[in-house]
Amino acid sequence: MYKRMTVGVVVALMCMTMLVGCSQDEATGPVSPDNKNLVLPIDIAGIEELIKIRDCPLMLVAMASWCGPCREELPILQRMYEKYKDKGLKIVGISLDVGGPSAMQPLVDQIGVNFPVYWGGEAVTVQYRISAIPLTYIVKNGEIVEKILGGRGEQFIEDKIRSLLGECEE
Repeated sequence: MYKRMTVGVVVALMCMTMLVGCSQDEATGPVSPDNKNLVLPIDIAGIEELIKIRDCPLMLVAMASWCGPCREELPILQRMYEKYKDKGLKIVGISLDVGGPSAMQPLVDQIGVNFPVYWGGEAVTVQYRISAIPLTYIVKNGEIVEKILGGRGEQFIEDKIRSLLGECEE
């Protein structure tokens, strides 16, 4: 009985992995069959791959669902993403919630976030020495070149995005 249940769980996990892998859209991040933007785990190697992006600068935003300034900034980031994604804007959210991906998922759903949001948890917090959030890393040519600590208003974020998009390779 135990062996049969274990095999069933393994098969179910393999099917889910294949389904999620086949449903990913590079522009919007992982999506479910019902077209929801899924918050999935990411490890340090996955974040390092994101940092290697070399065309347009990347805004990598560390956040958590319980963080008031993060909750205020997330809708601004979504509006900016919608406004500038066709001009090369890349934003990736990294949830540091203790509760795993399911802690951030309701907020992503409620706001309608469609840029990629991953869950990094404690490993990411330790690796990148994150002591306060929100924290935005500006990544250019595979290197973190700037850290912006704390929540920022819409005008600041838009001005930063415009300056970054001026550096995109055509």
